[in-house]
Amino acid sequence: MLSVGRKYLVICLLGLFAACTSRTETVVVRPVEIDSFLLNPGRGFTSTGSLFNENMGTRQHPLCGVSQQRYYWEQLEPREGEIDFSVIDSAIAKAVRSGQQLNFRVMCQNEDMVLPKWVIAAGVKSPYYDNPVFIEKHINLIKALGAHYDGNPDVCFVDIGSIGQWGEWHIDPEAPDPSKIVFPNDENAKKIIDAYFQSFKKTPLAALISFKQPFGFAYATSRGAGWRADCWGDMDSLGWNHMKGVYPQAIEGANAHDSWKNGPIALETCWTMDEWHKRGWDIDYILSKALEWHATSVNNGGQDIPAEWYDKVKAFEKKLGYRFVLREFSYPSVVKKETGAKLHMLWENVGVAPLYNGHPLVIRLISAIDSTSSYFIPTDADVKKWLPGNTEVNTIIPVPAELTAGKYKLEIGIVAHDMTKPAIQLAIAGKTPEGWYQMGQIEIED
Repeated sequence: MLSVGRKYLVICLLGLFAACTSRTETVVVRPVEIDSFLLNPGRGFTSTGSLFNENMGTRQHPLCGVSQQRYYWEQLEPREGEIDFSVIDSAIAKAVRSGQQLNFRVMCQNEDMVLPKWVIAAGVKSPYYDNPVFIEKHINLIKALGAHYDGNPDVCFVDIGSIGQWGEWHIDPEAPDPSKIVFPNDENAKKIIDAYFQSFKKTPLAALISFKQPFGFAYATSRGAGWRADCWGDMDSLGWNHMKGVYPQAIEGANAHDSWKNGPIALETCWTMDEWHKRGWDIDYILSKALEWHATSVNNGGQDIPAEWYDKVKAFEKKLGYRFVLREFSYPSVVKKETGAKLHMLWENVGVAPLYNGHPLVIRLISAIDSTSSYFIPTDADVKKWLPGNTEVNTIIPVPAELTAGKYKLEIGIVAHDMTKPAIQLAIAGKTPEGWYQMGQIEIED
């Protein structure tokens, strides 16, 4: 039997233990989802050419997350081995200023071949695409572009272009001299495609749908490319058109139904949405097919969208690509340095595609007594794997040794590669002026 004194000591110790444990409780935050337009890089609408968000003006058109640029080989390599990277770099700078990422394509042809003079002098001639000198020199260009731009955080994806009119992997059979420019055989087409994959191991690639020459499309998507279609919306006849004939058949033939899980799906309008409206085409069907194909971006040439359609197009835009909602975030109210903080998150991607470029998910701690003192702690979450639907994240973040004991504001963000600046807007309330999202307060103990 315990003495009165010992009983008192045990009760005191138990009370002390209860007091200590009660300080650490799980804080559960359920952010409020918002329905606002979010300008995010690499998704949504696409501007093209000299048009960027910064000079969009008063057009009846959403701001764009992508800038699409196309370059002829002769623009990029006016002299052999001397790549003019400033052509692409200047477009990247404009895109970044406008909150956009760049997508680019290399072209060798419009109706006729458009090649650097030095390439012709080196012996490239008709039928061009099967010419061994053409293949060698063009692969050298692809390698140089990959060495310079692969993994560039401001480039969202690169088209596997190079072949056909405007790099679209088709050649007009009704050209004045159809024997002059001939589509490459499968072996040589494969060499060009392989060069892109060997040169761009980090930056996503997109293949052009080619219904008349299906090998390249099927091969590129089988290797992990996404795809793009440059006549989206075409409903020109009850018989032959892109929307109900060409594209479904090409996707089926290449077994490319799940390509969106590996690389982006990008669509470019045939004419513009205004022309669709004039022709009486079914806008609901066209938009629904884009979402069914898991499109990340669509290009309307930056032209005004018909007023009658604008509300439904804006609603459609919110579903393109990725759109992240943090449904629940839980963390301990008190953490000891040596144990770290155990976090639980429930995310939902309410878009139709993942984020193809990796961005770290980071926790930011700000001292409650010194707002200039911030600490950035990366998590091990792989945001690129967040497909449409729910994703649960359970992780433990270490507490930086340099943190002093005390209370800290806890914020979360999907950041740029410098780890300190949010790059992705979330579809939740609570965003700070710096782009972080407030979760609450946490106390750090020694």
